[in-house]
Amino acid sequence: WKLRKGQWWMHKKANHDEMFSELFICKLGSELGFRMAEYERGNGVIKTKDFTNNAFVNFEPAFNILGDDEDYIKSIEMLKSICPDAVKSYVEMLFLDTICANPDRHTFNFGLLRDSDNGKILGLAPNFDNNMALISRGYPKNITRKNDLLIKLFNELMQHDEGLKKYIPTLSEDLIKSVIKSVGMRVKSKEITEFIMNGYNLIEK
Repeated sequence: WKLRKGQWWMHKKANHDEMFSELFICKLGSELGFRMAEYERGNGVIKTKDFTNNAFVNFEPAFNILGDDEDYIKSIEMLKSICPDAVKSYVEMLFLDTICANPDRHTFNFGLLRDSDNGKILGLAPNFDNNMALISRGYPKNITRKNDLLIKLFNELMQHDEGLKKYIPTLSEDLIKSVIKSVGMRVKSKEITEFIMNGYNLIEK
């Protein structure tokens, strides 16, 4: 952690593809109106701003409530019971995980924000830690997304509660290409766009 102009920023080592993946997902989520942690590119590092605003609010990882159970349905039912306002943000986070192939959404990688004075739950923390998604471990071989486990799990959640489908946004190739361009890093734009859109087209809406 480093203090910059009164704000704490976490600096994490990242290679080119990890950095692109984190920045792209941050920007795509923001374009879609999702709550995203703020990321910036550094020299060999990816920098993220402390979303607790210097402990103005407290972050509680989902692990404290769910343990290491990452089941989508159990998580959504838990949120419905303790913080219904967090349901939309949770579905949006899983949507990005699904289309961008993030395999690392364990229960320390999302959580709740609480009022630091009285402990009241304020909502889901902003989406963070996407450095294992998309091309971070190389370009995906399964471009068609056939038999994709993350798509299967997301669709099972939509089948469990069809009312959640209203939180799935409209996505287009033009938007993906625009976000790739805005990141300003050399990548295989066509392959990334095709991979994401194939995943999006397999989601139950």
